[in-house]
Amino acid sequence: METGNVGWPYLLKRALGHHVRDRLREAAARGTAHPVTTSTELAAAGARRTVVHPDPGPVPLRRPAGLDTGTWRSWRAGHLPAGGEQFVLDVRGATVVSGFGWVFDSGRLVTDLWRDADHPGERTRSAQRLAARVRPDGPAEHLPGTTASLLAPWALNYYHWTVQGVPRVGLLAAAADLAEVDRWLVPRLAHPYLGEWLDHLGVPPSARVEVSGAGRRFTAERLLVSSVPSAGYNVPRWVVDDVRARVAGLRRGGGPELLLVDRPGTGRRRLLNREEVLRVVRERGFTVVDLDDATLAEEVALFTSARVVVGVHGAGLTNALYGPEGSHVVEITPSSLSYPTFHKLAGVAGLHHHVLPGTEPALPWRLRFLDNDADVVADVPALAHLLDRLLAGTHAVPAAPAPRAPGTAGAAGAPGTAGEVV
Repeated sequence: METGNVGWPYLLKRALGHHVRDRLREAAARGTAHPVTTSTELAAAGARRTVVHPDPGPVPLRRPAGLDTGTWRSWRAGHLPAGGEQFVLDVRGATVVSGFGWVFDSGRLVTDLWRDADHPGERTRSAQRLAARVRPDGPAEHLPGTTASLLAPWALNYYHWTVQGVPRVGLLAAAADLAEVDRWLVPRLAHPYLGEWLDHLGVPPSARVEVSGAGRRFTAERLLVSSVPSAGYNVPRWVVDDVRARVAGLRRGGGPELLLVDRPGTGRRRLLNREEVLRVVRERGFTVVDLDDATLAEEVALFTSARVVVGVHGAGLTNALYGPEGSHVVEITPSSLSYPTFHKLAGVAGLHHHVLPGTEPALPWRLRFLDNDADVVADVPALAHLLDRLLAGTHAVPAAPAPRAPGTAGAAGAPGTAGEVV
């Protein structure tokens, strides 16, 4: 078996480094907080604020069967109990800063466009903390006419772009005439799917302004910008419907029904007993796929028929959205790293989600943090048992979940899961 980022020496070194570094960042940020405002305050001063989706109300979090207590406590610590309304802000003279797209008005950070909050496991998710080191003043490029922004934290990540970037075009279209937009601020087109998605969304190549780095600044004569949906990994049902509708023309039947998302070239969250896992899935008829160079069209077509998708925690599992409702997602996670990302996504997308923690040592839950560099040793016997159980029930087309009323949050957990709810 390959050696990697596992074991007590690694865990203790990483935990010490993380918690010390986190405290230093907190201390450095205390004196650099920006003055703040909100879209509601700007609307009272004359900006236009249009609510497109009202607040869906409380969003419960359901504990998956078999999830260990430490991970469950970590999930609860970062859970946002409300989804929040989704709106579009139409404002004059605003400044947009950095590839994360922070919006400032008269030097004040507009905080409610980005809805995530700080929590003990990850202290740099709120707008105030993430934007603490960017500067709204200084030389800026002036943008005449109307500018629309699709910038947001981590927009280059496939998951974040799919559930947070793509739906913002629909939000903007519901509040403004997009024919009036002269240019679009977009993330750096570092991956083929970004450009392909922008084509699907009707964003002309000639109107795209790629933005990256912390130092870029623009002042906009008129800025159209929406709130960023899916805060705290709470994915609204309308987001799932929007994304699925936009790729409907790319779906292709007849593809593999059993898929393992492989990550052979990654330097993060490596599967240390990869060959054993490949043997188990191939014996059961799985197709093994590496998505590093795949385009959007290729990924949608590949996952259209997928009824069981297996993979280590990573953005590639987002593609399970394109398969049939009632399908299964098996997420192999490092024992000290588990986000509720795909559990919440599965819950609103009509998918069954299964968490399979690794067998490597884990930190006590009070010392845990979101260590994205941790590797994983899959529990091969548990994986084999789970797959045999799932495959015994996938010969027939899975029944679709009961229809949800439009606008319901639906994030109570994946179909068929049971356990404690908060």
